[in-house]
Amino acid sequence: MRRGGGPPPGGGGGPPGAGQGFGCQHSQMLDHWFRGTPGLKVAVTSNARTTYGLLRSAIEDPDPVVVLEPRVLYAEREEYEFDRNYRIPLGQAEIARPGSDVTLVTCGAMRRVALAAAETSHANIEVVDLLTLWPWDRRTVAESVVRTGRLVTLEEAPAGSGWGGDVVSSIAIEAFGRLKAPPHRITLPEAPVPYSGALEARFLPSPAYVAEQIATLVSTNKPPLPWWRNAA
Repeated sequence: MRRGGGPPPGGGGGPPGAGQGFGCQHSQMLDHWFRGTPGLKVAVTSNARTTYGLLRSAIEDPDPVVVLEPRVLYAEREEYEFDRNYRIPLGQAEIARPGSDVTLVTCGAMRRVALAAAETSHANIEVVDLLTLWPWDRRTVAESVVRTGRLVTLEEAPAGSGWGGDVVSSIAIEAFGRLKAPPHRITLPEAPVPYSGALEARFLPSPAYVAEQIATLVSTNKPPLPWWRNAA
């Protein structure tokens, strides 16, 4: 947690998320706890660059800010040219990949999953990284959906607690007439995160699964069922 105008209290940014076999006790994203608290801003980093840019903005912000750093990304390495003055404004999303067929909105560790899915998909996917979950960038998302005509959210959370419900409902209100298909959410099952590595890999959305879900949506303009409802 970062509070503007002074040193960060406590342990600073939190390392949530699945992907390293910590089981149901330590693998939740936790953003839903903070998004429901009025007055808190909530950001989620997706790589080294966004971690630096969001943390600097959070430290300087006059309001309390929670910055979540998905722990699975700590092992990732990337080239980043350090700039002491670099900031990512809170509440501003980033178009990580332009596209024309569908808008795929995501954040955190799911950004790399979304980009990998876009590379293999026959659909031209525009990937939007929210970066800030509250307040989230409604304008960037709405403008993207108007261009593509389709909306998919990719969330590391069950549907019941995921941020995608707010995104989908807002777009359905603001841009319903521009949609070619119903909005679709790619989420986790409504179950605890498993400890087993094989089960956890199945539990989390993979690039292949995301590409398959989007291919069905684009080709039929109907939301596909999640894998656990199709499983025998």
